[in-house]
Amino acid sequence: MFLRPGEIIQHLREKKYILPSIKGADFGCGAGYFTALLAQEVGPSGKIYAIDIDEEVLKEAQEFVSQFGLHNIKFLNQDLEINSGLEDNSLDFVFISQVLYQAEDPEKIIQESRRVLKDKGYLIILEPQRENLLFAGQKIYDPQEICRLVEKENFKIKEIEQSSNYYLIVSQK
Repeated sequence: MFLRPGEIIQHLREKKYILPSIKGADFGCGAGYFTALLAQEVGPSGKIYAIDIDEEVLKEAQEFVSQFGLHNIKFLNQDLEINSGLEDNSLDFVFISQVLYQAEDPEKIIQESRRVLKDKGYLIILEPQRENLLFAGQKIYDPQEICRLVEKENFKIKEIEQSSNYYLIVSQK
């Protein structure tokens, strides 16, 4: 499972975590690959907020998604450990891919997710496994560590999927 980003989005669609016409955020959007997939999934009447701390990376993401003619994405240059720039209780989901291992304080990002999510909103986390050689030498969190952080913020774990290289945790506010 999860050999390709499209498979992850398909899984989230099939489980009805991501639906047309809803609002979500891609926390730590990077080059925008997941941003584009999420924006396609929520459709033109939905909205995706693509947020990253690196202004240059955000510009790259804007260039990348512009190829797809998507007009339902708003790009924000923010430090997620401080504030996402979004309103309280405004989103149906927050998607965080390969961000928490880079954070000084991942708990702050999870707290920010809780603040912006509506009741029953989904927090979707995709992180590398310790065994993933692409992340050798970096501070990698076990799924159990992330589950503890998520549960500490009163999220309910809905599912945990694991492969040899990545894990996906979906929780609900």
